Order: sequence, then structure tokens, then C-alpha cells
Amino acid sequence: MAERSLKDRILNNLSEDFEVLEEVLGYHPIYESRLRIDILLRAKPHLVAEGFTGEWFGVECKWVEGAAGQTSKISRLVWQSITYAQSTFEVLGESVRPRFVAVFTPDRLEQSIDRHLATLLGVGLYGCVGRLYFYRDGSWGIKFANIYGRSSPEGYYVKANQLPKIRAGSV
Repeated sequence: MAERSLKDRILNNLSEDFEVLEEVLGYHPIYESRLRIDILLRAKPHLVAEGFTGEWFGVECKWVEGAAGQTSKISRLVWQSITYAQSTFEVLGESVRPRFVAVFTPDRLEQSIDRHLATLLGVGLYGCVGRLYFYRDGSWGIKFANIYGRSSPEGYYVKANQLPKIRAGSV
């Protein structure tokens, strides 16, 4: 499988709850670099009413398979996502900084790679980077240190205090 399958899963499973933009061009002000994020999402009104942020946020997809060479790939994914959270993207004629960026990988990572990703996301939290995942029933979840938001057959769960604070310098 490939990264395209990850993007398709997001498009198919999140478009009911989020506005979805693919391959959005942006700019990193510190490194003065042009870049492109896989997906930008913004909660639709019914989800904002449940407490989910109404700001745009990013999702960066990475196909990861096995263990060989994947530690480096996961490290680069988290760094890439941190820099995306610091960047601005062109959305409908406006320059938008994502509120956070969530990484999205295949469901079943090799155990050592999954542990490595969890460790890196402990630091990523301070750069407003979390993880997007899907449950077996197709419901979605976004997690930082704890679950920020999720869907379920019964509705939505949003814990606004789990959305990371914007931080710079001493935290």
C-alpha cells in the first residue's frame, strides 16, 4: 500500500465531520522554504458545537512498513510535522497557520516503530503535533498526551483542555 491509501482513508472517513483540502502549499518563515502539507482539515459546525476547534489543522501521512529504515522515516515525519505547525498555508486566499498537525500512519506499526513514534510525539506535543487514528468501527480519534477528540457511534467526545498550548521558548 502507499501514502495515497492513507489519504483516501482520511477523505472517505472524515469528510462528514471536516472540510478537507489536499496538497496545500505553504511557507516556513524561519527557513524561508516553500512546502506542501498532505491535508488541511477544519471541523464542520456540528463538531465545533461539541467543542472542537474551528481552526484549520494539518495531517501529514506517512506509509510505514516493517522495521528496517523506519526509525529514520518516523523521526523525519515528526520533525516535518513540527515545522508544518510553524508554517503558514494558502487557504481560500488567506494565509493560515494550522492550530496543530496530526501524523497519520498505517494502523499496525511494527512494535518498536510504534514505541519510537510515541516517544517522539512526547516532544512533538510541545510543537502542537499529535496523532490521528481510526478505530475498528471507522470512528476517528486525535490524541496528544491524551485524547483530544474522537467520534463514536454515540456521538462525539472533545476534551478542549487536551489541545496543546502554543509554546515558544521556556515551556
